[in-house]
Amino acid sequence: MNLWRFINPIVAGIARSPIHFFISHQILVIEFNGRKSGKKYLVPLSYHKQDKNFTCVTLRSNLWWKNLITLEQTDIWMKGRHTSVGVALEYSDDDLVAAELRHLVSGNAIDAFFAKVILNKDGTPDETSLKDAAKLHTVLKFTLR
Repeated sequence: MNLWRFINPIVAGIARSPIHFFISHQILVIEFNGRKSGKKYLVPLSYHKQDKNFTCVTLRSNLWWKNLITLEQTDIWMKGRHTSVGVALEYSDDDLVAAELRHLVSGNAIDAFFAKVILNKDGTPDETSLKDAAKLHTVLKFTLR
C-alpha cells in the first residue's frame, strides 16, 4: 500500500482544521474534482510563497496533477482558509521547472529530500541534481485573485 494514501488525508484534515497552524507555514491543500470520475480530491503540497503566488512541485509520474491541465482556477486550503486561486502548470520546459524548484528547495532540507535535490553546505541546490530533478517534476503555480 502506498503510504501517502494514509498520510495525505490526515495532513489535509489538519490543514483544514483549527490546528492548521502546525503545518500551514509550509503546507497548502489543493482541492479539485477528477476530470473523468468527478471525485473530489484533496492533495497536500509544500509551497514557496512569493507575493501572491504559491509554487509547488510534484513528480510527473504522480498522475493526479493532469486533472488541472485544463483548469484556469481551482481551490486551495491555505492557513485554515478556503480560497479560489488561478492555476498554471509547467511540465515541458525543464529550465523553468529547475528555476521554480530552486526556490522551493533552497535552504529547505525536507523539500530537497523529497524532490531528490542535494543541498550544498550553504543551503543552495547542487546544480546537477537540480537539473536531474527538474526532468522528473511538474510545477504548479497558484495565484491569489
